[in-house]
Amino acid sequence: YSCQCTPASFNTPLGISKFINNELNLNTQFLILEYGARHVGDIKKLTKLFGADYGIVTTISAQHMETFKTINNVCKAKQQLPNFLDGKMCVFNLDNIFTQKMAQEKFGNKLTISKNFKADVYATDIKFENFLTTFKINTSSSSFEVSTNLLGQHNITNILLATALAIHLGVTEQNIQNAISKLAPTPHRLELIKTHINILDDSYNCSISSAKEALKVLKLCPGKHMVATPGIIEGGKEEHKLNFKLGIWCATFDYVVIINKHNKQSLLEGIRSVDATKKVLFANTLEQAKQ
Repeated sequence: YSCQCTPASFNTPLGISKFINNELNLNTQFLILEYGARHVGDIKKLTKLFGADYGIVTTISAQHMETFKTINNVCKAKQQLPNFLDGKMCVFNLDNIFTQKMAQEKFGNKLTISKNFKADVYATDIKFENFLTTFKINTSSSSFEVSTNLLGQHNITNILLATALAIHLGVTEQNIQNAISKLAPTPHRLELIKTHINILDDSYNCSISSAKEALKVLKLCPGKHMVATPGIIEGGKEEHKLNFKLGIWCATFDYVVIINKHNKQSLLEGIRSVDATKKVLFANTLEQAKQ
């Protein structure tokens, strides 16, 4: 299939419209759109504007809490995609309790994926070595091995979600294997940068769940480990709690750099609750932290 997708964070009405008006090729068979949301109703508005023939619900976590206020509102916002599809194919991630519940309530055409247990499409034999992720993709009728340069458990989830829909659309296993092997990291989303040191740049991810996955990958890398973070922003009333938790996780690494003052106190309290003597460095900007 000839496919195009919106770049970077073009996930708003204006961003998607700009892409369609300026870059959409008329020969494209599948246009893949990311529907972003900061308020309940945002995804409903996007579906009315641009529609959807197929859907993928990736995950639900405490993100943009400054505007959503509660995780229940995040669920309501994401639910608007399967509601719009109304019987059309939708793929759900069973490893997230919120999307799992959503899948259970969805009637009509649906597919499920998992890294942890059997689903319509699921992963086994997951391995990470030398910055390469390998695993086996399983369905009710077949099983095949894949390898990718993408890092992190969440990227395995993303691959499974895309694979489930690709299989539904008749894409062959060989083409799926080839496509997965060629996947390149999105800039600033757990992107490996090799210099005199190895840098895992995850600066565009801002949820507690993505931070957790990034730290898991860092822990698997050889050598000394340094975490540089400004903390979780747009956390609303949950911001202190989220950054306290992030501080707890950061305390297990060799070095920690806190960037800017916004979440400094919450991060420090989390770190000190684990290791009262942990040396913590401070920087005003990312460039200063790199030095």
